[in-house]
Amino acid sequence: MDETFSHDMYSIAYPPGIERHFWNIARNDQIYRWLKPCLHEDDLIMDVGCGTGIVVQDLKSRGMNIRGVELGLAPIIKGMESDVQTGTDLFALDDSLKHIVKAVLLLDVLEHIEHRIQFLARIYREMPNCRLLVVTVPARREIWSQYDEHWGHHLRYDRPGLQSDLAESGFAAKKTSYFFHWTYLASLLMKLCGVERSTDFQPIKAAGPKAFCHRMLGLFTCWESRLVPGWVPGSSIISIASRKVDSSHSAQTT
Repeated sequence: MDETFSHDMYSIAYPPGIERHFWNIARNDQIYRWLKPCLHEDDLIMDVGCGTGIVVQDLKSRGMNIRGVELGLAPIIKGMESDVQTGTDLFALDDSLKHIVKAVLLLDVLEHIEHRIQFLARIYREMPNCRLLVVTVPARREIWSQYDEHWGHHLRYDRPGLQSDLAESGFAAKKTSYFFHWTYLASLLMKLCGVERSTDFQPIKAAGPKAFCHRMLGLFTCWESRLVPGWVPGSSIISIASRKVDSSHSAQTT
């Protein structure tokens, strides 16, 4: 499968109001909590594979200096047009921009890339002042389903596997945790019962019972990630990694 979405896939994956989905609420919270203590106020963050700009919008609203780049022609969230570039390869950005980026976000991106280590190593080489990576990926092979196949995933990670890929490409994981623990249990139960996971996402209006339910479930999931130890299996993994001082052996990966 192509590593970029078609117009129809963007429409399905990012219907109106998808930023109000519990999954995005909880993931945004997790990203912010892990990233904020590691950066200075004006450090530039680049969200690579940012989709329509959901995370860019959220982190910018929290006062962070962030921009996004998306390889496909994603429809950008209103108000984010000056902060997100679509139809653009990360490595085609001007060197003047790449060289001031201090942190890169790869949020549910790596699983779509066949040559993941080469991609990470190229970030290491071409963004020399990027000192932090924040990575989220789908986790646990035992809950692999038609959902992963539909959305073009090459794998589901475990913690050692993600740490190994980061290390081989020039970055050292500082902290790696599972999250979305309850969705892991739900996905495992569905698979054991032979129930297929839906691949569609529905619009969520700003007001109404649907938005309220997603907000409450999002808050529950935020607290779950604070209270449940990171070694307990979840359907996603988050890792924050720093640039190795000496990784010339891995940064030369082609």
